[in-house]
Amino acid sequence: MIFEEFIVVLRGLGIETFWDAAVLVLPVLLFPLLLIMARSTWLYWRQQWFQSVQKYKVFEIKIPRLITRGPKAMEQVLRSIHSMRNAPGDLGELYYWGETTRSFALELVGFAGQIHLYIRFYHQYEGLVKAAFASYYQDVELVEIEDYCKRLPQNLTEMERMNYDIWGSEMQLRKPAAYPIKTFNDFEVLDEQKWIDPMGAFFEVLAQLKPGEVVGIQLLLQPATDKWRDKYGKVIAELKQKVALRIRVPNSNETKVEFRPTPGETNVIEAIEKKLAQPAFLTYVRFIYLSPRATFYDSFARRGITGSFNQYAALDLNGFKQNLKVSTRTKVWNFPFVFPGLRNIIRKQRLLDSYLTRDTQPETFMGRLISSHLLNWNFHSKAIELTVDEVATLFHPPSDVVLTAPHIERIESRKGAPQSGLEIFGNEEEISEFS
Repeated sequence: MIFEEFIVVLRGLGIETFWDAAVLVLPVLLFPLLLIMARSTWLYWRQQWFQSVQKYKVFEIKIPRLITRGPKAMEQVLRSIHSMRNAPGDLGELYYWGETTRSFALELVGFAGQIHLYIRFYHQYEGLVKAAFASYYQDVELVEIEDYCKRLPQNLTEMERMNYDIWGSEMQLRKPAAYPIKTFNDFEVLDEQKWIDPMGAFFEVLAQLKPGEVVGIQLLLQPATDKWRDKYGKVIAELKQKVALRIRVPNSNETKVEFRPTPGETNVIEAIEKKLAQPAFLTYVRFIYLSPRATFYDSFARRGITGSFNQYAALDLNGFKQNLKVSTRTKVWNFPFVFPGLRNIIRKQRLLDSYLTRDTQPETFMGRLISSHLLNWNFHSKAIELTVDEVATLFHPPSDVVLTAPHIERIESRKGAPQSGLEIFGNEEEISEFS
């Protein structure tokens, strides 16, 4: 009886068939989805505008003749940089201004055997960044320069005119980011009372560049909130579950669970807990290799640079691997299995643009979809969480143990400060005579 009344009501509304009902109900069902898509698109538009009006400065990190400070000092510098994180504080800053977290770039670049270290940051952070370096690297100087990326080819058309070619890629982690890579503490040589500088491997590769060749290694850092570690809480729980033993209680049907890890498992759990207790950056590890076609050899960078990242790997912890879906190397057997040459061209242009503009991935789904190409979806580049000590291990002013020191332009003189406690006589007028 109720069903018949319901049919009468539907017919009264003009609904005679299933398709009539679908036309009536579908807009109601699609409205929430369309609303989510509209919000995602709006945020992408406003965030792109916010990023376009930001002003950044590039500084070269000048190294003194002798530097004894290791990555531990760089870790403290990165802690200071992490504290400069910005984020939208209200709905206006989020939806109208489109504020996003500003990024910092640490770059190691080789120009035909000459090696340079650069840092790029928001222009109003200049005093804070300089103060951070001055606190822990008193002899290191930050010298403002014109962005070296302006001297590089800006697109593939310009590269074709210069008869250049490009290869590049990004690095990912082999395991979840909760597992740490080897850090500078793991490179200590206890018997020799010193440590091995892991940056030496990169310097050896960059020192082999031929005239006209350029290799750039870029760490793009976005300070993460303390909540970055929340999604990895289950990693430790799963590890403990694997080593838990269920033991039957004597003279009882009950069982108890005991946590009995091996020494190796204990070290892994301790390493993960140590990493999750530190501030982290959402990090893009990106590199490019530019060369005249006459000397272009992509295996030089593909094997040399990616091989240098292997030194940070630990079998029971974490390590790096190449993000092949971003790499500028496509084959017909790679998805989507068609137009490998065209797909390779699109990848090269995207990677070159990302490097030159220090671009991060859009935060919204619609942003990634809108910025995609039919043969190159913009969903493959991903940030990885690296803590301050991990980033410091990857990038720091090289110590005197780096064997390729002659390839670095260094400061000839050493900065010195006046002895503390000196007495100053005279008033301002008398002092001004000597100014």
